[in-house]
Amino acid sequence: MRRRQLTSALVAILLAGVAMVVLPRHGNTDGWQDTFSPALPPPSGSHDVGVRRIRLVDHDRRDPWRPDSDRTLMVDVHYPADAGPRSLAHYAVAPATTEFGSLAWAPGEEQRLGLVADDVNWMFRTHSHEWAPPAIGSFPVLVGSPPPGVMRTAYTGVAEELASHGYVVISIDHPFDAPVVDLYPTRRVIEPTDAVATVKRLEADATRVADIAYVTKELSGLDPQLSGVLDLRRLGLFGWTGSDVSQRARLARLPGVSGIADTTGTVGATDIGAVPLLIVGGSPVDDHAGLHRRGWRATVTIPGAFPRSLTDDGVVLAQIAQRYPRTQPVVRQDIGTVQPLAYRTVRHALVSFFDHHLSGVPAGTFAAEPGVTVDVVSP
Repeated sequence: MRRRQLTSALVAILLAGVAMVVLPRHGNTDGWQDTFSPALPPPSGSHDVGVRRIRLVDHDRRDPWRPDSDRTLMVDVHYPADAGPRSLAHYAVAPATTEFGSLAWAPGEEQRLGLVADDVNWMFRTHSHEWAPPAIGSFPVLVGSPPPGVMRTAYTGVAEELASHGYVVISIDHPFDAPVVDLYPTRRVIEPTDAVATVKRLEADATRVADIAYVTKELSGLDPQLSGVLDLRRLGLFGWTGSDVSQRARLARLPGVSGIADTTGTVGATDIGAVPLLIVGGSPVDDHAGLHRRGWRATVTIPGAFPRSLTDDGVVLAQIAQRYPRTQPVVRQDIGTVQPLAYRTVRHALVSFFDHHLSGVPAGTFAAEPGVTVDVVSP
């Protein structure tokens, strides 16, 4: 027993030491010579933004990648806040991943981009205040699912923009289908290599749909302090919204869903009944299925935009490429060459879409910048 206590104490000291090395003091990177800190665009809405992270466990489902375990998810919640003096969250540490999650992910990404250690401060400050109390009011709820292979971190700036306009935004990490997922408040990190079973893409996508459905079912009990400001009668989905007609139709039937916005750039027109649909991507949409749609539909096309350019990766990687030109060939493959237009457009389109269909703002028109085409069809 004595040995176990000493070992636990030693581990705690070592973990604290690692945290001190990894985390800049109060976000100050002045001592990191030649370290570049990217920045997300500030939110344009009138609300301050709060953020907190929550772990959810679905005891009614086994994890297909780990059949011996219940399906466990991590979510970030961004929301209109009474920020006060609360500190701003770090991008790649809190609330997105623990410092150990960042350690697990960053070296491989740096090597892929052609960077060396400390070229980039992945833990730059965001515009969200950690664990700030929510603002007074009743706010629509949006649930965002990043594309396969992308972490929920990549929706931080998008979520901040939406929250500043009066939405509670839940961004989901799908373990084993994302590069790394931390299980807050533990220090456990899940990577795809931790899987003990092989899961084909069709089953992985079905699991994603079940993850989204589970999160929507648990919204009322997500957080005691936030439950009073959630308007569950007004629910929207964005990001990855299914890979086929049946999956998207199931999501459209979830209770309260009043709008679906696919921002992966990979979805064609789909009849999901009367639920309004927004599609944002880099290529024109095949509208054969949309000819007989019963609901409102809009497509926003940014020629040359890639799926990752419609997430925070677009603006962050563009800044890194500008600072370190040697990364430009890889960055172009990741996000194309239409930044910051693509990222600016997807943020504006999401706010306009959900303002109209969840908040009752008159439709007007989607403001299209040069190079962007917008097609709106009303029933």
